[in-house]
Amino acid sequence: MNPHADPAGLGRGPLTRRLPVLLDAPAEPLQAPPFAAPAGTTPGRFLLRVILSVRRVSVPAMLLAIVWQVGESAVPVVMGLAIDRALATGDTGQLTLWLGALIALYVALTSAAKLSLRLTAYAVQLLQHRLRGTLSTGVLHPVDGAAHAPDGGVVSLMTNDVARLANAVILAIMPIARIAAIAFIAASLVAAHRLLGLVVLIGAPVAVWSMGVLSERFSRDTRAYQELLAATVGRATDLVAGYRVVKGIGRRAEAEATRRYRQASQETLAGAERNAGLLGRFLVGSGVVTGVFVATVMGLAGWLAVDGQLSIGELIAAVGLTQALLPQIESIANVSIPNLAGARASAVRILGVLRDDGTPTPAPGDMTRCEVALLPALEVSVPTISGHGASIRVEPGELVGVRTDDRTAARIADALLNPRARDAVDVRLDGLPARELLPAEYRSRVTVAPHRVTLFSGTLRGNLTVTADAPERVDAAHLDAALRAAACDDFAADLDVPVGEGGNRLSGGQRQRVALARALAGEAPVLVLHDPTTAVDSVTEHAIAGRLRDIRQGRSTLLIASSPALLGACDRVVELFVEVPVDAGRAQ
Repeated sequence: MNPHADPAGLGRGPLTRRLPVLLDAPAEPLQAPPFAAPAGTTPGRFLLRVILSVRRVSVPAMLLAIVWQVGESAVPVVMGLAIDRALATGDTGQLTLWLGALIALYVALTSAAKLSLRLTAYAVQLLQHRLRGTLSTGVLHPVDGAAHAPDGGVVSLMTNDVARLANAVILAIMPIARIAAIAFIAASLVAAHRLLGLVVLIGAPVAVWSMGVLSERFSRDTRAYQELLAATVGRATDLVAGYRVVKGIGRRAEAEATRRYRQASQETLAGAERNAGLLGRFLVGSGVVTGVFVATVMGLAGWLAVDGQLSIGELIAAVGLTQALLPQIESIANVSIPNLAGARASAVRILGVLRDDGTPTPAPGDMTRCEVALLPALEVSVPTISGHGASIRVEPGELVGVRTDDRTAARIADALLNPRARDAVDVRLDGLPARELLPAEYRSRVTVAPHRVTLFSGTLRGNLTVTADAPERVDAAHLDAALRAAACDDFAADLDVPVGEGGNRLSGGQRQRVALARALAGEAPVLVLHDPTTAVDSVTEHAIAGRLRDIRQGRSTLLIASSPALLGACDRVVELFVEVPVDAGRAQ
């Protein structure tokens, strides 16, 4: 390491590298709870909740921004006083005093501006982090416990909409500071001349209100454009994800996919052009309103100076204050109002995703807050055409195997994974319907390892400890036991080896064994395994079968499989070959 380098790693020069770094980002992401979106929450309330959630950062940023904006507005006032009290009188002492005041004012406002901007950026990043965590929780762990595969539209939510909604915190900082600056300007003009101040006090709110009225159509169109943009991004994402399938079907599928994406893209382009046109018309209208207002104030100030009611210093101060008034109103019109429009549209979309869980939202009384045993008895009932349901019961501590057809196996696994889904398969814990239990309570008892293997980019250790609250504290001996039970000994000697994107550095059998080890490492009271060894060779499969009972000793396991080796390791095997009604999956 270079001994002369900046210790903070910011690349600072020799004069500043030893200074402390204030408000530096933490080394690890903050633990941010997700935003609540209960039934009845409107987009406006959700937007307000988001804005007010970082008050410990936004309030200091707002106060500093007020110092910054009011300080800039005070510059012409100080200059006017200097002219009247120093230059007009020739007093050198007064000149030195007011020059010093001007320098101190510039130091204060520039320092406040730097700190305010940094705090604002920090608040935006905090909100983006928390919003993405909220969306991840809402998409992957919805309130009904039913996890659905997210579509490509989530990409747009996680990027565009999250950024727009997080930027809404600026509405609690800069517009308030600019309004404070407008109030200071008005008070200064009242001190100079009452009529001039009253014109500003009355005219500024009218100008801002007029620009708000002009922005209504633009705000509505912004919401429609963001819907089109999100749909196009989602379609593109889904098309890329299914590219191999489309190529495999043939040229007709490629042509149809291309046509659909081109159509969506053209609709989005038309929406963007329309939205840009409305924005342009809004900016022209707001510019006219602002220009008329500022011209009126400056004209009145000039007339008062000619009439002798304002001194030279007061005229210069009035002209400077009017010029300072222009950017304040323009920023509110051209930045804050469009920012509010985009944030409200994004709040609508994010709320829609958080509520769209595919099932009716359960009322608080529909869920049972009860005590289920830490190791409950599991019962699964599958309906048949004859009306006599086939049942599977797993007593506490049992290892029960189920051999059935692929369709029934998939339905049982799905019902256990999503107990509140619209399916006729009934799941009970200790005799209580799982769909009536609180989702968190059900998840704390039952873990389902589906047949489809999903690994995350990162290391073996990261994939094995993904469900742990503190991965760095996971017992190494327990991890080793889970890896051995899943027969990962031959390739998992180093847990810090990267697995690649989606585990693409591992073979299909290795990925399946890592997923099994992850399920075993969770130590779930009730573990459901669905065909965990279909990509594993017979020798390895026998090794897994021989070790499964030991690692699950004292806990319950439901093994849905067709492998004789795995079923032979079970306490008992349920033969479940039933005829399932065609419309059972749509039963209410």
